[in-house]
Amino acid sequence: MSEHDKIILPEKYYLDYFRYLLSFVKSKYATLLDERETKFIEEFEKLSEDAQCLYVRINNRKGKFFRRSKLHYPEISDLLAAHSDLLAAGYCHVPHVLSIEEAYGLINAYTKPEITQKLKGETVAIDWKLPKTELILQIIETVSQEAILGYFYDGDDLITQGKEEEWAMIKLFFFGHNHGDMSDFVIRDIGHARFIDIDESKLGLSFDTRAEAEAIMQLYNHSRDFMILEENGEADLILQWFESLDIRYFLSLEKAKSNADKLIHRVGYHLEKNKYYPEALFIYQHSTASPMRERQIRIYNKQKNLTSARQLAQEILLAPNDNKEYYIAQDVINKSSQKLKSTTLRQKSGIEISLSPAYQYRVEEGALAYFSAQGYHGVHSENSIWRSIFGLVFWEEIFDPQYNTLHQPLQRNPTDLYGRDFYKNRKEALHQRLTLLKNKKQIIKCMQTNYDQNHGVASMFVNWEEAIMEASIRLVTFLSLKQIKNTLLVIALDPKTRSSGFPDLFVWNETEYHFYEVKSPTDHLSEKQLFWLEHFDQQKINAEIVLVRWG
Repeated sequence: MSEHDKIILPEKYYLDYFRYLLSFVKSKYATLLDERETKFIEEFEKLSEDAQCLYVRINNRKGKFFRRSKLHYPEISDLLAAHSDLLAAGYCHVPHVLSIEEAYGLINAYTKPEITQKLKGETVAIDWKLPKTELILQIIETVSQEAILGYFYDGDDLITQGKEEEWAMIKLFFFGHNHGDMSDFVIRDIGHARFIDIDESKLGLSFDTRAEAEAIMQLYNHSRDFMILEENGEADLILQWFESLDIRYFLSLEKAKSNADKLIHRVGYHLEKNKYYPEALFIYQHSTASPMRERQIRIYNKQKNLTSARQLAQEILLAPNDNKEYYIAQDVINKSSQKLKSTTLRQKSGIEISLSPAYQYRVEEGALAYFSAQGYHGVHSENSIWRSIFGLVFWEEIFDPQYNTLHQPLQRNPTDLYGRDFYKNRKEALHQRLTLLKNKKQIIKCMQTNYDQNHGVASMFVNWEEAIMEASIRLVTFLSLKQIKNTLLVIALDPKTRSSGFPDLFVWNETEYHFYEVKSPTDHLSEKQLFWLEHFDQQKINAEIVLVRWG
């Protein structure tokens, strides 16, 4: 986009977005909102426009404490009056108690010289030579909370954001997760991203019950609490904290389960990393989701508990969660007869090429130059080609609103894309699509049509670069119909884990093509990569490992 084509947003664009979001949530989630959230929306609508603007402005900034003297918003005619309105309505407040995080934010609102000046009368020994971050932490440790408020809270200058819990829940209902960002509206409207165009009346709900949303919010808060425990919490303290969470309740809620699994993994891995192996095992055993069983096997191996490792590996092989888990379990079972891991064995079968050491940090680029010198065209495609073919062939099935997996207009991907429900929900439609595509010309036409009609729309699958599209079409011309369809269905079974691990390079000339997974002398084949190499073997798709030697 040229300077002349630059999109200029309206002066109060941020307020328009905020009002839209409130209206959307009020309309779609009226039965799930509690009294405080409903009141938040209704009372906000009654505020003066200046007060609304000021609240949204501070809401969009990081932190909770802001110096009015440092704020400059030309569109707000009377900042002092707007602040007074927010105080009267409770959207700003005067703090009387501070958490550690809030105490840090309050002090951090000032410069280091200002902090020094304010604490001149403090008798507690403070090392003023410390960097600002460390200085603030020392102040929090040595100065009472009451004194911190007395020194740093200036009611004439400080604006303190209020109603954070209500806003956090409202935003959660809109985005469906805790990391939703209002900047997505800006990204969309200035043309830096396109989102799928869908009739809002066809959008489903992010949550079916209030309990699901509250569980997601609680897990988010627990995750933040664990950040503090990670720094200085002993194993016993962490276990005590974890057991107070009622993690089984969170695991029982379908929409909270993945968040609970992430927290379990995070806590377990922290303990494992610090060699609290029995405690880590206890944590991991709360879930069978990946990578919990894999981590347990690693601990059993460290403890020389081969019986438990083998028993768990056998359980995994009956129903593996993903490729990595499968190969790790397989290696445990085969350990007595096979000295090397499956990935290592496969890597040893690769072909060797010699590259200049100048490519040491650009190994794929060097390999591409090597094959180019032999008359091949090629791209460093990695996952892009197969992902793009999948995303373009199944575009309508991925974004079909009938599966209740699209919930808001800024959504990049359907919510079931991250689990096996994707295939379960769409099995009939996916197979029907492949049945309708009776030859490769029809596949290419389907890809080209969706590429042209949806170019630039945010998608985890499609790479919109022209070179990747050209390479994708070239690959389709080389492969058989069966090879293409079988590979697409394998991805569809588990798009989250099976849309990665593809070989680094795709090269071709007029008569042949190859996929190459490029490995430098210090690089190792992953389980995901081995999975696709074995799949390509079965389908007779040309794919090899290239072992680079520095010549």
